[in-house]
Amino acid sequence: MSKSNGEHSKILPLKEDIKIYLKGIDEELASEYVQVVDELEDADVAIIMLNAPYHPGEEGNLLERFFHQSALTYGREKLDSILTILERKPTVVNIYLDRPAVIPEIKEKAAAILVNFGAVDEAILDVIFGNFNPQGLLPFEIPSSMNAVREQKEDVPYDSNDPLFEFGYGLSYKEIK
Repeated sequence: MSKSNGEHSKILPLKEDIKIYLKGIDEELASEYVQVVDELEDADVAIIMLNAPYHPGEEGNLLERFFHQSALTYGREKLDSILTILERKPTVVNIYLDRPAVIPEIKEKAAAILVNFGAVDEAILDVIFGNFNPQGLLPFEIPSSMNAVREQKEDVPYDSNDPLFEFGYGLSYKEIK
């Protein structure tokens, strides 16, 4: 969780008496937690689910089908669509990270950021609505830029310049409702 000023987000856990706009999460399941609306303008808060960025490589390359590679940034079109939502409503961003991602623009504008490493929608919603206390810590740094990634040494862990989130970063709720 983060806010643009670096302080812990006060938006989480979300209250159940709000209207939410969803992108990338099961609407029927989410409606068991809170009222889901179809239009962003009608929502109090947006929740968007993302996968770590990657750009598909050669179709015939077997390894690329199992392990994502290439730039750790979203393409301009994808990033612009994400930022449009973040600029219009307070947004909880959940990112499935199968590898690090360069997300400074998202961190700057998101009301909160959560990451997961393969959780189902119900578990993610339980965390977002405070039914479960988030307990995980990042197993790698989240770099601040692609330049920081390029300047890292291949054989030295945790050496990126000014990481967005350091190795082991994580927050939890102090109280569960």
